[in-house]
Amino acid sequence: MTAAGRQWLEAPPVADVIPDDTEGAAFIDRVLAADGKLVIEDPHESDLKPYERLIRLSLKSSRRPHGKQLALRREGGWTSRRWIICFENYAPDYVESRPVAVPERVGKYHPVARAYLDDVSWQYVSKEHVSRAARVLHALASEAERRGVKIQLPAQVAANKDRHKRHPMKGHLWFVTSDGDYSVEIREIPGTGGAKRDYSYSPPKGTPTWIWRRNTEFVSTGRLELILDGRRTPYQGQHFRDAKATRVEDKLGDVFAALERYEIEAGWAEERRVREGAERRRRWEAALENAKREFAWQARWDHFSRMVAQQDDLKRRRVFLDAAVAAAETLAGEEHTAVLTYLDEMHRAVDKIDPLAEPKLIVPEVPTPTEAELAPLMKGWSPYGPSAR
Repeated sequence: MTAAGRQWLEAPPVADVIPDDTEGAAFIDRVLAADGKLVIEDPHESDLKPYERLIRLSLKSSRRPHGKQLALRREGGWTSRRWIICFENYAPDYVESRPVAVPERVGKYHPVARAYLDDVSWQYVSKEHVSRAARVLHALASEAERRGVKIQLPAQVAANKDRHKRHPMKGHLWFVTSDGDYSVEIREIPGTGGAKRDYSYSPPKGTPTWIWRRNTEFVSTGRLELILDGRRTPYQGQHFRDAKATRVEDKLGDVFAALERYEIEAGWAEERRVREGAERRRRWEAALENAKREFAWQARWDHFSRMVAQQDDLKRRRVFLDAAVAAAETLAGEEHTAVLTYLDEMHRAVDKIDPLAEPKLIVPEVPTPTEAELAPLMKGWSPYGPSAR
């Protein structure tokens, strides 16, 4: 049981303080009655606010299906004025925060905590609280190894020279997961009212780098926070802070629960990527097949149009040939023979291209279209593939 659970048992809330579940439950039933998809047509921005409130209420409702949450989404792209409320996967239902013990004393620090203690330039914690911060990092790193979560020290990250990771000093510990790497940084939350100080490129001797880079004097509060930062965390990371009733030590299990949740979400995202990729390929193949049909139809139509137009020309040629044969009768001997021979050759040439004389010419031979010929018929798709532009 967590510390928060023990505290709840010691002083459970009275009945009239428990939030009313009526609105959230009724809204879930409303979406379920709409086959899981509630459509909102052409709303103003203010019209969506009540729905957002109901969605927040539904998240804590006992009527919410396990592993699902309601979400408000625009349907049909950014220009669409059609919004829907539907159920989506909800990873927190599939993870459990298990407490992590933080020792009061440490005989031999984990290399992560040892590196933190040795590098005073980037501790982000006032001197009197460094020991506590080191014990938190020691517990976090030791528990990670116990759970089979691979970790890296900042020095190892720097040695890898991975340009896609943040500066190694932005993390005192790195979790290496199948979904990418997540940094963990421990800091002391500063108090307000620190005097303004002049920034200096040459720090005074013995002043930690994290102190002399500040624009104001650091006001110690003793309150610590862990910042988990990576691909799926909120902007500027997920924060686990000392609070009135709980300390950072009580929230280390939440750090691992967050990693598990991100891993689940990564799996769902991969499934969605594969599903959407298959759908995209299906649509592309349909567009390609339609383009080929249009090309073939246009080629057959153009062939037919050429045959119709050609008939007028062929008629004129046959009229001329008939007239030429009649005119040749005025000749004799070799001249007559030569003219008839030539006109007979032209007759054969006309017959050869006349589809009515050679019916096999009526059916066209449709060539295989090139990508360039298909491109205008693809309706926005590229003929080179579903992902090509």
